[in-house]
Amino acid sequence: MPEFNLLDGEQIIEKITPSILLRKYFFVSRFLTFFMIFLCGGYVYLIPIIIMGTEYNLLLIIILFILIILDIYVPFALANAAYFKYCYWITNKRVITKRGVIGYQITSIPLERISDIIISRSFLETLCGISSLHIQSLAGQITPGSPLGGEGRLLAIPNPEVTQNKILELVKEKRREERLSF
Repeated sequence: MPEFNLLDGEQIIEKITPSILLRKYFFVSRFLTFFMIFLCGGYVYLIPIIIMGTEYNLLLIIILFILIILDIYVPFALANAAYFKYCYWITNKRVITKRGVIGYQITSIPLERISDIIISRSFLETLCGISSLHIQSLAGQITPGSPLGGEGRLLAIPNPEVTQNKILELVKEKRREERLSF
């Protein structure tokens, strides 16, 4: 059972679980972030001191080792936590996304408000073997952290072209029912 309530007359057409490669995407993006933080904050200072040699070499090597472990473990833990929070539903009335890391956020985009759906394959997405869909709405809202904007972002969709066509067909059908222009 989904974590949201269905509207009157609403039916779930498809539940989409992101590809397992989303964990790789999250890990790589968070690893690079942590690496840059530690590079600026720790590695730059510790490595030259260790090479030059001081009486605190063992302590510095232990600190460097801890930083390296944190640089790998924290992104891995965050990637796993985030992966299990992501899920998408397509209904006959809206597209619903669930995302988060520790908590979660559920976003609902009514079909009649969808103006376009963009398939994304950024460098990092291509490197990790995933594709994403960005849902543009008539309201022009922007999803934070999404370079293409849009109101909804569906990461690691297994068949993005098929899902894009399915949603666009539902949008056309909904607009025909509501007698709205496309």
